[in-house]
Amino acid sequence: MSPSDESQEKELLQQLQQSMKALDDVCEPADIPSLASLESHVREQRRIKHRANLVEMLCFWLVALMVITLGTLLFVSAPAVYLGIQVMGTVIGIIAALWFVRHRKETVDHE
Repeated sequence: MSPSDESQEKELLQQLQQSMKALDDVCEPADIPSLASLESHVREQRRIKHRANLVEMLCFWLVALMVITLGTLLFVSAPAVYLGIQVMGTVIGIIAALWFVRHRKETVDHE
């Protein structure tokens, strides 16, 4: 390296340091929260999530019990209707599965 290259490099470094110092003066330092506040925030979020999960589980069980109760009442009161619904559901499921498999084969063949 020539002496002029070294002096240019030193001058560039000084300009960069001055620019960084000016940038540091303009920007406010980051406000880092304390460990205790972070832990309390995590605790609060876990409590909220736990409560939401409990409400969701309760709703799931209530809906499941209603479906089971209605299915049982339907079977007891009208077994033919219940069996008809079961057969229709099975047939529709098989038709949908066959359509999906055929549609998937067609898209794979075209690629």
